[in-house]
Amino acid sequence: MRISEKVHRIRIDFQVTEQVQRFVYVYLIVGKKCYLVDSGVAGSEKAIEAYMNSMGRRLEEIKAIFLTHAHPDHIGSAGRIKRLTDCKIYCPQREKNWVEDIDLQFQERPIPNFYRLAGQSVTVDEIVREGEKIVLEEGLELEVVDTSGHSRGDVSYQMNGSILFSGDAIPVAEDFPILVDLQKSIETLDKIKGCAPQICCPAWDGVYEGKELEKLLEDRKESLRKLKEMVWDIEQNDSQLSDKEKVRKIAECMGWHGGGENPLFAASVEACRK
Repeated sequence: MRISEKVHRIRIDFQVTEQVQRFVYVYLIVGKKCYLVDSGVAGSEKAIEAYMNSMGRRLEEIKAIFLTHAHPDHIGSAGRIKRLTDCKIYCPQREKNWVEDIDLQFQERPIPNFYRLAGQSVTVDEIVREGEKIVLEEGLELEVVDTSGHSRGDVSYQMNGSILFSGDAIPVAEDFPILVDLQKSIETLDKIKGCAPQICCPAWDGVYEGKELEKLLEDRKESLRKLKEMVWDIEQNDSQLSDKEKVRKIAECMGWHGGGENPLFAASVEACRK
C-alpha cells in the first residue's frame, strides 16, 4: 500500500500459534535505492520481494534495514535479506545483543514458536542514537527518536521531519499493551506528539494523521494510566489472589480478551508494579 510518494506499507501476516494469528507492517522507503524499516518475521523477504517486483523494483536494491527494536516480528527476515542484498543493518544500542544473539533473546524473553518467527541472528552494522540524523541519499533523511517503553531500547525513525515510523511504541486500541516500562511508554506517547509528524506509521495499526493521531495518543495514555490504577487497586484489595489470578482479573476488568493467559501481558502487569 502506498502511503506517500516515497513510502509504502507491506503487511506481513503470521501465526504465533495455531490459535493466535497476528500481522505486522514493514515500511519500504523508495528513492534511488530502497530502505526498509523493520523486516517482519522469518520468511517475510518473499512478501517484500513480491511487493517490490509489483512496483518495478528489486529486492537487491535494498541498501539498509532500520530496526526499531529486536522482537521477532521485526527482525525475522533481516539476516536473510542481508545475505541476499549485502545491505546494512541499523539498530539501537540496547537492542543489539538480542538481534545478534537470538538464543539470548529466547532465554530472556521466551515466546511460543520463537525460532520460527525470529529466524536467525544477524550482525548489526550501525548503532543508532537519539537525535542522530542519517542521510540515506539526497532528499531522504531519517532522524532517530528514542521511543522506549514497549522494549528496553526501541526507537522510531522520522523521515524528512514529516513521516514517523513508530514501530510498536503506540499500544493498539482494544488490545492489551506489551511493555517493559510503563512510565517510559507514557513519556514516549508525549514525545511522539512533540515530533508533530504529518503521518504516523505504526507497525501494528493503521496510519494516523493530524487530530486523529493526537486523539489516539491521548486515548492510549489514558488507557495506560487506567492499567496502572487497576494493577495497584487489585494489589491492595485482592492480595489473597495468586499472581496468575491477579493478571486474569486485571485483563478481564480492562476488557482485554486473552490477556489473562498471555505471559507478555503478565510482564506488562509486573512493569506497572515498579
